[in-house]
Amino acid sequence: MAAEKKKITREKEAEKSKYDSAWKKVIKQLFKDFLEFFFMDIHNVIDFNKEIIFLDKELKEIDPDSTLGDRVADVLVKVHLKDGSTSYICIIIHIEVQGEPRSNFMERMFIYFYRAFDKEKKEKVPVMSVAVLTDDNKNYRPDKFRINLFGFELYMKIPIVKIIDYRLKEELIEKLETSKNPMALVVKAQLKSHEVKHADGNRKFEVTKELIRQCYKHGYHRDDVHVILNFFDWVIRMPEAFKDQIKEVIKKVEEEYKMEYTPIWERDAEKRGEKRGEKRGEKRGEKRGEKRGEKRGEKRGEKRGIKKTAKNLLKLGMDIDKISQATGLKKEEIENLASKSH
Repeated sequence: MAAEKKKITREKEAEKSKYDSAWKKVIKQLFKDFLEFFFMDIHNVIDFNKEIIFLDKELKEIDPDSTLGDRVADVLVKVHLKDGSTSYICIIIHIEVQGEPRSNFMERMFIYFYRAFDKEKKEKVPVMSVAVLTDDNKNYRPDKFRINLFGFELYMKIPIVKIIDYRLKEELIEKLETSKNPMALVVKAQLKSHEVKHADGNRKFEVTKELIRQCYKHGYHRDDVHVILNFFDWVIRMPEAFKDQIKEVIKKVEEEYKMEYTPIWERDAEKRGEKRGEKRGEKRGEKRGEKRGEKRGEKRGEKRGIKKTAKNLLKLGMDIDKISQATGLKKEEIENLASKSH
């Protein structure tokens, strides 16, 4: 009996880890879109022409042994502001897979904040925290941490987003239906996951199929589409028996929208290969930078290699859309390269 309970616990932890990873990958791939959709005030002061640095190593140093208990999907990122200053934005994504509120959530948020603040105090880099709550309890909205004891007072309040509000509030419902931001599809998938949590495989398949069609309809960049499709897979939790049908749906939709089809299993292999390649050094990374499926922005050497290829294609007069397909760069990046070359 004890062994069976341990097995079930391990399986739940593995599922939660995949779910957390899905949110982390979405935030990293769609960071600018993420802020624009959820935290416009923050988005508007960031200089996105400068490098965005995800501080995974620093995050582990803040909590190396997971001493804060039940881990959430957390991201620590360094950004540059338009006024020339530098700021850390500590984004803590609170994932409640079971929809059960955590009484110590804000205490954990405070601990993360203080440890990040303490780490950067010598450089006088400001720190802030935000949270996205994905559970389906409309009354669970923790955003304050307070200690008031014998004249000592400490108070922290953070900006939060409650995903379920995109089903409850008219202005947010309208925003969700009219927005072309790829995060809208992520929110829709999260909301659908609440609806189909206890549904059978057929219902989950129909929901996933519709989300896939909406994703391609908007014409998002290929890399963005892939991370969104993986999010659908993780959050809807499609039974294995339907995996082949989902692959067929993706293939047909990509053919319909004239996109180059890459099976999901090949995409995963590409990503693993890229990570190995990155470790072998910048020079090899630059050569790999011109190959299909290169992970955008991972290594400076790879980025330089890709940009060099794009510049050469611009000189040859190739259409920006085709260059985007060939290199994986976004149209805005290519347009920026074109303006600098004149």
